[in-house]
Amino acid sequence: MPDAVFIILAVCIAAVLFLGYRLIKSPVWKQRQLQKASKMAAEGRVDDMIEYLEKNRDSKKVSCPLTNALIFYFIRSGEVDRAEKVVMQAVGKGDQSGTAYAQMAYIAQQRGDIENAENFYRKAMEVEPQLAGTMKVNLAALFINGDKRLDEAEKLLEEALEEREGSGKSGVYLNLAMLHMKKKDLSRARMYAVTSAELLPDTPLTLMGKAQALALAARCSAGLGDRGEARRLAGKAVKTMDGMPGSDKLMEELKDLTS
Repeated sequence: MPDAVFIILAVCIAAVLFLGYRLIKSPVWKQRQLQKASKMAAEGRVDDMIEYLEKNRDSKKVSCPLTNALIFYFIRSGEVDRAEKVVMQAVGKGDQSGTAYAQMAYIAQQRGDIENAENFYRKAMEVEPQLAGTMKVNLAALFINGDKRLDEAEKLLEEALEEREGSGKSGVYLNLAMLHMKKKDLSRARMYAVTSAELLPDTPLTLMGKAQALALAARCSAGLGDRGEARRLAGKAVKTMDGMPGSDKLMEELKDLTS
């Protein structure tokens, strides 16, 4: 799978945030294990990667970064049943953490079970208030994708902005951009999309997110009739991706805007 490495690499940072380990279970050690798993994925050894994560993860804790990575990989690759099996294994062994509820929310969302997804997101925040900044963004995205309760989604995103710092605000601004596209306010949507892109550093982990934000800003400009700005932003998005694996679909979407 050409984008497997980016899936695993992206989850490294998110998963490490949940760590509180010492000695052999320290964040540094787990991060090295995640890097080893991502290397396997990059080499196309997906089965080896899965076996390695299974062997080294803590099956009792969804918050274990290796368990989290395995769940996230299964969700992103469309193997929702396998993801749920991993989560429920931990729950069966006593894991009632906010992270477990968050993953249950992701799984419910993938299945189109929006009501349970919302309930699980709210439960995750209740159990672990420190997850609120992320869960509010996910909950808002749930409403935005369903084109409903947009005012509530905007309130959640505004609260999330207060709870995140630095580049962590980028995802919030990107969701605000999508929300205002739904509201037909393309000017504000473009402003938020550009802000989202500007907050992200130029690293392998963030380049795709930056390109997506720039592409969204370009589409807003086109909708506003500003073809010159649309072409400029789309060109920046293409340059940002620069042959990145997994970017073919977005490159195709940007063709009309760069011509």
